[in-house]
Amino acid sequence: MRATNMQADTSDRNEHRSPMNQEDLGPSNGVKRLLCAEPLETSPARPLRKALSLGLFVSWHTMGSKSRHNCLNLKRVPGVDDLQGLARDLMTRAFPPDSMPPHLSSAASRNYYHFTPEQECLSLPSDVARTQLKLVVTFDGWEYVVYERKLLTEGPQPDETGDTPLLVTVVEFESTALVIGHLGIRVQLVSYPTVSIRKDFLDDIDFRLRADPENFQGILS
Repeated sequence: MRATNMQADTSDRNEHRSPMNQEDLGPSNGVKRLLCAEPLETSPARPLRKALSLGLFVSWHTMGSKSRHNCLNLKRVPGVDDLQGLARDLMTRAFPPDSMPPHLSSAASRNYYHFTPEQECLSLPSDVARTQLKLVVTFDGWEYVVYERKLLTEGPQPDETGDTPLLVTVVEFESTALVIGHLGIRVQLVSYPTVSIRKDFLDDIDFRLRADPENFQGILS
């Protein structure tokens, strides 16, 4: 099993963000609370407002110019300790105690929103040469690609994570052998148990998209 924490690229493909001051965020009597920052649990006094839908678009490319595309719908989780099922098991096995990447620590929750895909794992072709990732935001029936990058084979250094809006944990593993006749068949699988998005990046996307959806543009992809 191989676990990789992927570092986001700082290239021209990044969603352009203009500087924002307090006047940009809301009326003069206070700054509006951005919807991406709403609490996970509702209360009678403060019902949860509908958030943007997020997806991780994973494209696999082979040396023979073939490609396969997968769209993983993301659901919000407070942190790694709140993962369930296979995602929790994979993270526990991939990262022994005291070895969790810095951006997944409890303290880092101040800077990152954490998500996990609804689909726990995918069957990984054996001839994949390159993997491309896209962060997709869906609002009012429209999809916008707001960040794109390729999968990196080496994880980021701790001092680099502050510049990366998208960090994804990748775990590759083999399935339990499936016996057909006298043959045992194993399938190569891949899972993306945690997807962490920097709060300032996602809050900025959230605000600008809701403030002026007619003129909001993602990145050309």
